[in-house]
Amino acid sequence: MKKVGKVNPVAKYSRNKSGAGAHKDKSKYDRKKERHVNMLGEDIADALEESVANKLDRLILLENMQTYTNSPTLHLEYQDEINKIREELNDIDI
Repeated sequence: MKKVGKVNPVAKYSRNKSGAGAHKDKSKYDRKKERHVNMLGEDIADALEESVANKLDRLILLENMQTYTNSPTLHLEYQDEINKIREELNDIDI
């Protein structure tokens, strides 16, 4: 008589599904590092950069938030963000 061991129900039902088994390219299946790819197949994780218009919009929003806040701590945090955006905008040639 055959001795029956513990059954792993996850492995039992997923072993015949697509994607089961060893993968050829480990980098594509690393779940800790997500890959974002555009329509051309290029990795866009490095290419994401905020546009100038978006920075200006965020600058105006932060200035308004800073004007109407009652918290000194938030006021200083907003000022730090505003200074950071202004430095980034000074680096851009328009």
